[in-house]
Amino acid sequence: MRAKSLPEMSSWDIERFWPKVDPPNADGCTLWNASTFGGGYGQFKINGRSVVAHRVAWTLKNGPIPDGLELDHVYLRGCRSKACVNTDHLELVTPEENARRRDAAFRWRTSVWVRTELDDTP
Repeated sequence: MRAKSLPEMSSWDIERFWPKVDPPNADGCTLWNASTFGGGYGQFKINGRSVVAHRVAWTLKNGPIPDGLELDHVYLRGCRSKACVNTDHLELVTPEENARRRDAAFRWRTSVWVRTELDDTP
């Protein structure tokens, strides 16, 4: 999915945004506590348009996301949730790098070690 620029936010939008963010949890994630898209990412409406909440948080703290880059939730920084909007857990990456990291994380999470009776032989 290609990132689109966010609609212009009013001071009212900004005031509505932060109450929908929980305090940091044990992993340091600040989780979105309002509606989400089907995939688990936070959903926030600006001028009637639904946008991804972690992109709003990034934009408020760091400015616009440059064309050609996306935000990655960085597992090594403690982030384990798509609902996280902690900008310290996010990193600007190319779409290719984001896909590579997503695929690597999926392979790691779904790997299964099967123990057999052969494992017990000397």
